[in-house]
Amino acid sequence: MILLRNQIYNRELRWIELAASAMHVFAAIFGSFVKVLLFVFLPISLLESVILERMTQVQGYLLHIDATMGPSQTQMQEMLNMMVNLLTQEFLLYAVAMFLQPVGVIAIAKMVKQYIDGEKVQAGKAIAEALNHMPAILITGFIYGALVLLGSFVIVPGVYFGIAWGLYTYCIAFEEKKGWDALRSSKALVQGKWWRTFGYLFLLGCVSVLWNSVFELICSFFGEGMMKNIVYQFLCYISVGLVAVGECLLYLNRKAVADGACVFGTGFVNDCSAETEDLQAEPVEGTVDGVTEEQTEEMGLLEEKKNENENK
Repeated sequence: MILLRNQIYNRELRWIELAASAMHVFAAIFGSFVKVLLFVFLPISLLESVILERMTQVQGYLLHIDATMGPSQTQMQEMLNMMVNLLTQEFLLYAVAMFLQPVGVIAIAKMVKQYIDGEKVQAGKAIAEALNHMPAILITGFIYGALVLLGSFVIVPGVYFGIAWGLYTYCIAFEEKKGWDALRSSKALVQGKWWRTFGYLFLLGCVSVLWNSVFELICSFFGEGMMKNIVYQFLCYISVGLVAVGECLLYLNRKAVADGACVFGTGFVNDCSAETEDLQAEPVEGTVDGVTEEQTEEMGLLEEKKNENENK
C-alpha cells in the first residue's frame, strides 16, 4: 500500500506500471465496486437497454420498408418521424454517457483515492460525494459533449479534444472545478504528453473491448431479447470500472508530479511496513562522522602506546 502510494505521488509512472497498478487496485476495491455497480450502474444499464430496444424497433421498421416499391406520401412522413425518433434516442443515449455515467466514475475515483491513502474504502460515502458533484457534471458534461460532438465531424479535432479533456471528470472529483476550469485543468495535465496519454487510454480501451467480447459471449446463451441487452449492458460496466480506475491513477500521478505530492495532503511515506520489512539496513563502511578506518586504527595505536607509557 505505502509503496504504491509513494510511486503514485512521487514519480511519473510508465504505461505498464499504471496498467498493472490499475489491475491491482481494481481487484482490491472490487467488493466496494460491486455496490456502485448495483446502485449506480444497474439503473443506468436498464435505461440504456430501453433506449437501445426502441432504436432496434425503429431500425427494424425502416429496414422493412421496400424502397423499390415507391412508398406513399404517408409512408414517407412516417419514415421521417421514425428518423427523428431514432435521432432522439441517439441523443438520449449520448446524454446518459455525459450526465449519468460520470456519477459512477467519480464514485469509483473516490474509492481509489481512499484505498491509495490507506483509508477504509466506503462505497456509500463515495456515491454520496459523487452525487454532490452533479451540478458540475451537468455543466461540464454539456460543454464537453457539445464540443467533442461538433469536433468529431472533422474527426481530428474531436479525437484531440477527447483526449486533452478526457480527465475532466477527475478534475471535478478532486479539484472541485467545473465548466471550462475543469476542461483547462485536464488539458494542462495532458499538454506535452498527448500521445503518451492517447497510448495509455488506447491500452485501457483494448482491455475493455476484450472483456466486453467475453461478456457478449456469455450473454449469447440468453438468446435474443430485452434480457440479453440488460445483462450485457450491466456486465459492460465492469469494464467501465476498470477503465475508471486506470484513468484515476493516471490523473493522480500526473497531478502529483505536476504540482507536488502535497497537493493531495500527503507525500513520501518513510515507514517500515509489512511491504518493506524485507529491506534491511546495510552496514555503513568507510566513514563515521568524517573519520576514516585508517584514521581510527592510528588513533587506536596511539591510545595503546599512551597506556603502555602510563603503566611504565
